[in-house]
Amino acid sequence: MIALALLVALHTAPALPAQIETSNPSAVADTVATVPQRDAMDVIAKLLHKERVEPEITGTTSTGLSWAVLPTFSYNPVYGVALGAMVSGAGQRGSRNARFSNLAISGNYSTQGQLQAQVRGDVFSTSGNMLTKMDVRYLDTTRSTWGLGAATRDQEEFPMSFQLVRLYGTVYRRTSGPVFIGLGYHYDEFMNIEDDRAQKGELTPFTVYSGDGVDKTVASGFSLNVLGDTRDNLVNPASGYYLAASFRDYLKSVGSDNNWQEMWAEMRLYPHLPAASRNVLGFWLYSWLTFGKAPYLNLPSNGWDTYGRGARGYLQGRIRGPNQIYLETEYRRGLTADGLWGAVVFLNGTVTTNSETGIFSRADVAAGAGLRIKFNKHTNTNVTIDYGWGRDASHGLFLGMTEVF
Repeated sequence: MIALALLVALHTAPALPAQIETSNPSAVADTVATVPQRDAMDVIAKLLHKERVEPEITGTTSTGLSWAVLPTFSYNPVYGVALGAMVSGAGQRGSRNARFSNLAISGNYSTQGQLQAQVRGDVFSTSGNMLTKMDVRYLDTTRSTWGLGAATRDQEEFPMSFQLVRLYGTVYRRTSGPVFIGLGYHYDEFMNIEDDRAQKGELTPFTVYSGDGVDKTVASGFSLNVLGDTRDNLVNPASGYYLAASFRDYLKSVGSDNNWQEMWAEMRLYPHLPAASRNVLGFWLYSWLTFGKAPYLNLPSNGWDTYGRGARGYLQGRIRGPNQIYLETEYRRGLTADGLWGAVVFLNGTVTTNSETGIFSRADVAAGAGLRIKFNKHTNTNVTIDYGWGRDASHGLFLGMTEVF
């Protein structure tokens, strides 16, 4: 990662000219549109005096999707550097006006010995009236917990290890325009749970909540869902909106440890600021609520959102409780007219209910900034390098290959 950044920095494009910076927003957009776009592969090719090598190995099959093999990497303070690969398929299955389907099969292994494999996709029927969403994953990991409630300076860390098998699938049908409703099934099995400090005879948040001797939990149930999605690009949205809600009923009759419910509601917006520019002011809001006694590791927790990208500035799992509400805003701006370099600043806040009183805590706020390096100009994929600071000396570096939201 550092090597790539240094290599690109050696041959970066000039920043937007001063006269463009001070002109009106529409002039900026028009000027940038006329500049040939570059990415890291173009820089490497020029430095080595070679022809450009595409970062993806591509091909098209009878499924109607164009497939690509893409190397992946990420960094998170919890699991270290993770290296892997992704086989990704995307395309319009049907008419040219059809929504884009995508399917990704990925796996990675981290420097801290953690393994993850995943199949995730949004696949439309050829008519565009049906949508299948899936999230299947296996995770073998070591993750800590800090108990329930807001983050505080005096919280103790309780290391845990476990394996997770997740099977989520939802079938939607279009009702009107971009709006779909659907029925789903959700299964989470946390197995081989090892609570390090409990095994040494200590009382831990997990044993207080779950009881002694618990080494496996199962959540199995059905869901009712609504979805509206008009984003122009799933890896780097620059326009549109995403609205989703899911009510999930976990039942002992279908294998769950006990009966409980979960409600997830989410909104993402991407207005431009200034309005006629390419700069995006993104908003991400979600509420994650539980009813009844959810398994400890299924409770709402920062960094355990669908893509594991929320609450930069805090270690994953630092903030956990029966209910959470999360809000983030991020300003994304290009630094060079050729699209090679960009930057972001972000601010987020998480509020969590106290498990005993049911009252929401004060907000755990974090803020930070980051750089963007264009990895693939054809798919508008960026290398993301972010640093965030939270409350009580919490901070961290976060790397990835798609925008956070």
